[in-house]
Amino acid sequence: MRITGAISKTGKPRQIKIQDNLYQWLTQFGGEILPVNSDREIKVIREKFGLGRDVLRHTFCSAHVMAFGSFAETAIEAGNSETIIRTHYLNAITREQAQAFWEIKPIDATSKIIHLAS
Repeated sequence: MRITGAISKTGKPRQIKIQDNLYQWLTQFGGEILPVNSDREIKVIREKFGLGRDVLRHTFCSAHVMAFGSFAETAIEAGNSETIIRTHYLNAITREQAQAFWEIKPIDATSKIIHLAS
């Protein structure tokens, strides 16, 4: 996937690898990735659970470095430096939690519901 400079955190374009679970979400469900007004819905969820504005970014970085073990790859995909990845995201979650994160996949094409815990 190519991230354009217009939407990247750093303003610079980069190419990233799409993980299998993201590929499954993107190919099973049509439509916009972020539909109209999704920013409002996300804001409500963040407020309800006391989550910060960058919770998705922080979760991605923590899960990526712990599951795949590469500061460089995580830094490239996140648009950060290896130092930031090491300082802020290494060991923020366990390896088991990180691997479980990358296993979050849609149940089937008729439902956007996922089970995060049993």
